[in-house]
Amino acid sequence: MLQFCPYELVPASFNAWRPVYLDVAKAVITQLADPRFEFIHFGSSSFKVAGKGIIDISILYHTGAREQAVEHLESFGFVAQHSDTPFPDTRPRKDIGVLFKGEKFNIHAHVIELNSAEHQKQLTYKTHMLANPQDRAAYEAQKKAVLAAGKHHQDEYGKAKSPFVKDILSRISPQT
Repeated sequence: MLQFCPYELVPASFNAWRPVYLDVAKAVITQLADPRFEFIHFGSSSFKVAGKGIIDISILYHTGAREQAVEHLESFGFVAQHSDTPFPDTRPRKDIGVLFKGEKFNIHAHVIELNSAEHQKQLTYKTHMLANPQDRAAYEAQKKAVLAAGKHHQDEYGKAKSPFVKDILSRISPQT
């Protein structure tokens, strides 16, 4: 039902949220399952927000096992992040495409330490967005505005919508 294939860098676009995103994420996580790691589907596709339609998954590794997590992803065909400004090697992202029920989807696999601050931020943000439809609508409006401003390259699109995410996180995350 799921087949890994090459990633295709496509311009940022606005696609309606579809329940199939949850099915794709679940199928990818099932394929990647390994007792050494945990996985989380996060990002817009996990909390019913329209956008690029890319499925973001984190592979969560225990302290000291980052390279094993990267090797695990690469064993399935994941490749280095398609970006002019990739995440650092200390926090890599790996990319792959998948065919699911005859349709192609791009997957971003974020390599994150289990229970790290970033892992907790992902959980907190996803939980907040699922519980707050007004913030989901505002995020969709922000994405539309970014595209209307002509930002279609994935890197510039991500950078332009980043202040929205940071603002939400600053309001919902415990202050340290």
